[in-house]
Amino acid sequence: MDRKQVINQRQLSWLASSVITSGGILTLQNVLIRISQMDAWYSYLLSVFYVFGVASFFGFLAKVFPAKNIFEISKELLGNWGGTIVNLIILFHFWQIVTRDISATSRFSSTLLLHDTPLEILILLPCFLLIYFGKSSVEVIARVNDLFYPLFVIATLSMPLLLTNEIYIRLITPAMTMPLQHVAASSLLTIGSAGDIFILGAFLHMMYNANQVRSSIRHGSLLGLFLLTYLIFAILVVLGPKMPGNFLYPTYNLVQMIHVTDFLDRVDLIMLMVWYPTVTCKIIAIYMALLLGISSLFKKRNYPTINKPVSLLMALTTYLSFKSTTELLSFSNYSSPVIVLAYQPLVIAVLLIAALRKQRKQQNTTTSTVPDTEPKEKPTQKVAKMSGRLSYKQWLWGGNILMVISTVCLLIGLVFSKYHPSIGTVCAFGFACCLFLTGVTTYMEVSVLKQAETSK
Repeated sequence: MDRKQVINQRQLSWLASSVITSGGILTLQNVLIRISQMDAWYSYLLSVFYVFGVASFFGFLAKVFPAKNIFEISKELLGNWGGTIVNLIILFHFWQIVTRDISATSRFSSTLLLHDTPLEILILLPCFLLIYFGKSSVEVIARVNDLFYPLFVIATLSMPLLLTNEIYIRLITPAMTMPLQHVAASSLLTIGSAGDIFILGAFLHMMYNANQVRSSIRHGSLLGLFLLTYLIFAILVVLGPKMPGNFLYPTYNLVQMIHVTDFLDRVDLIMLMVWYPTVTCKIIAIYMALLLGISSLFKKRNYPTINKPVSLLMALTTYLSFKSTTELLSFSNYSSPVIVLAYQPLVIAVLLIAALRKQRKQQNTTTSTVPDTEPKEKPTQKVAKMSGRLSYKQWLWGGNILMVISTVCLLIGLVFSKYHPSIGTVCAFGFACCLFLTGVTTYMEVSVLKQAETSK
């Protein structure tokens, strides 16, 4: 393992959550509300299953190929030429994410805050940050995100309290009355932001336990999707299902509704001080994943040598990529899901099949990769019994079962609520409870693993 770059499971969880929330807070929400209206807050259910699948895939790779990232693993499994082709496809997506997010933050600032500042300057400033952090390791940005992201979580969870006098719960009733195809369409669109989680494959070499990789990504991703669901719910109960669909940034309009007495009515500026570091941490993390991928093409991890040329190239391509904010939002909302679904399931399937074949060939000769992870579960189970809790696998499958139950609640509500509105209300409450309890189970997964590690 690369001892110079190590992150713990909490940092990986926060990083995964930051990647998910930053991808959806400035885009997509108006489209989801336009399609599904008062039922838009169910749209992230499909993304939960998708990130759970990606987390299991990364956990399997970390178990079979410890101390290697996805770029190195693809070359080992598919050979030099096949692995290079797969890596170039992944890198092309990472480049798109960085250009999209830099352009999104720059145009957000230009539209709402800095109207007279040239767009070129707003694009160049984040690139200076990329140059600065590109000289360091991923561990640095993980620690910075570890400081700022909890503030983002607290600020998001406090919104309903600050908007108590603006909430009108009847704006989302009757629940689950939109056609099933509308909710399905909005759910597919959310895959675009959920697919950003694939960048964590570049950091697999920084974790030594496969279970920690899987559970950290599960917990962080679910926290991020829960916060996005929470934000859309808050938008709907404050602004209703009609107006936010016509706003460019519904979340910003929601914050503008906060008025803490007559003397503090610009809370949006305070919220922006929390949002910007969170989004910036995500951009830097993806940029560093891009640098790791480019350096892997030359079979090295010494990416600071290519830092400045790549960051300046990012500034140039970002400026040339989108002609207007409308074009940017169209790409983010509609093209990103297509790109993610076009290559990520295929890459996962190819690498998974190749890894299983290689594992089967080595099964009769060596089992050197198994002892690194198998003993990890035994102390986990012992600690769980001593503390009176469930075992790690029970928490894991408990979360999976809860998500299946939430899917059943959603389907039952969408089918039968048009005949009996009370069924939709009960199913909506069940959906919210299952999503929250799944977050608890993923947190317990991480906690049990942490206890097992400290008890050695």
